Amino acid sequence: MFIEQSWKPGVWIDGQPSHATDTTDTFGAFAHDIHADLRTARDAGAIPAHVETTISASTIAPLWGDTPPILLLHIRLTGLTGPDHAPALDHVVAEAFTILDRRGTQHLTPDQCDQYAGALFFVDEHGQPQTNRTHRFR
Repeated sequence: MFIEQSWKPGVWIDGQPSHATDTTDTFGAFAHDIHADLRTARDAGAIPAHVETTISASTIAPLWGDTPPILLLHIRLTGLTGPDHAPALDHVVAEAFTILDRRGTQHLTPDQCDQYAGALFFVDEHGQPQTNRTHRFR
């Protein structure tokens, strides 16, 4: 199942819903902690209450194994696509990037950080991305 076909808020690991951090690798645990921190930020008012978050973490291994895998993290956020949402969107981006940077140093090795590619996608009511922001570790 592709997340784009029937995604629901929560954490998805390699295209499947994931509910437990103890049944995944360090990249999956990283994804679960990002999701938990974004929910905590929403509960604290740093992210608007109506915003739903879906995390998709996938490890893309090259066919021949001659290069390291890519660690791909997509964060989909709903409810911030209108022109009047620009200030809130910028604030959510800053909050999410702060969380990603902090959690990345806790979970991922320097080599994994080099293999990481992340992005925030702000989707409309139909689940279609309207804008995005890419993330790399500093």
